[in-house]
Amino acid sequence: MSGSRDIDVTVAIATYDRPVGLGETLRSCLAQTNALDLGLEIVVVDNHPTQSGRGVVEALAGGVIPIRYLTDLTRNMSTLRNRAFAEARGGMVAFIDDDETAASDWLDQLVGALRQTGADIVVGPRLARFVDGGAPAYDPSGASFERDLKLADLSLIALTAPSGKPRHGLGTGNSLFRMASCFPMGEQPMRESFGEAGGEDAELMVRLHRNGRKVVWAAKAFVTETVEPRRTSIGYRMVRTRRETQHYVAIYLDGARDPILAWVVLMAKGAAQVTAGMLLIIVTGEFLSKKRIRGRILLEHGLGKLNWRRPVGYISETKFETR
Repeated sequence: MSGSRDIDVTVAIATYDRPVGLGETLRSCLAQTNALDLGLEIVVVDNHPTQSGRGVVEALAGGVIPIRYLTDLTRNMSTLRNRAFAEARGGMVAFIDDDETAASDWLDQLVGALRQTGADIVVGPRLARFVDGGAPAYDPSGASFERDLKLADLSLIALTAPSGKPRHGLGTGNSLFRMASCFPMGEQPMRESFGEAGGEDAELMVRLHRNGRKVVWAAKAFVTETVEPRRTSIGYRMVRTRRETQHYVAIYLDGARDPILAWVVLMAKGAAQVTAGMLLIIVTGEFLSKKRIRGRILLEHGLGKLNWRRPVGYISETKFETR
């Protein structure tokens, strides 16, 4: 493969101060078997003011797969991912995060699924690798850190119910977009209003599905996320749960057939979850436990619904150094 051939797939990576992780991600992308003989390129958008990813990219550049390094200091994930979309030269764009590594046949599986099914979007499973060697005590299987929709390979994904209620919160990590059908007018993919508070990628997926795009599950297109210990801390999981619930509410109301009724139901459910969560915490003494977090999770789901207009926004992981 030469850098001058036509590009079929652009691999897009947004990065922020993860040079080690970015290097692992890039090496896994450069090591693709590429049995489909795809024309490939990689675009890295670095959001860190010190350009911490530049040296990593420069060290790995110059091979058969071209890598382009861009910087954008806007603190808005929608802006960064939109930049990657805009810079892409491929007719398909695959996203992978800078804390993920791809299986050697990752792109073959994603593109193969898109071609076999005529899908507009393909998403695949995410496994978890815990840096300290094991999952946290409250989730010994590590299932909450993985993405597995439990669907057969090449299955259609119904992202919303007829009422407009989201069924799955899918991020763009491990996804593939067919540009011509997803954005036929060259429109900006992600809404910047979601980019500061988060949830921009889940909103995009749901919006495209609501607009008739076909989303397919590629069960064999694996990536593995590296999970740092601070991400397994109970405090971090609580804040993350509240933020994800806020995203869910915003996306639900944005496309609900009856937004007023949906809001009433969500607020009532939120109040019930707060009450039930508090009772469970008190009765079981859960605050003293590192193994039981059910009540606290329920409480955060409720608070996320009731306070959905006060977004958690960016979560500084450095605040959660230990479990």
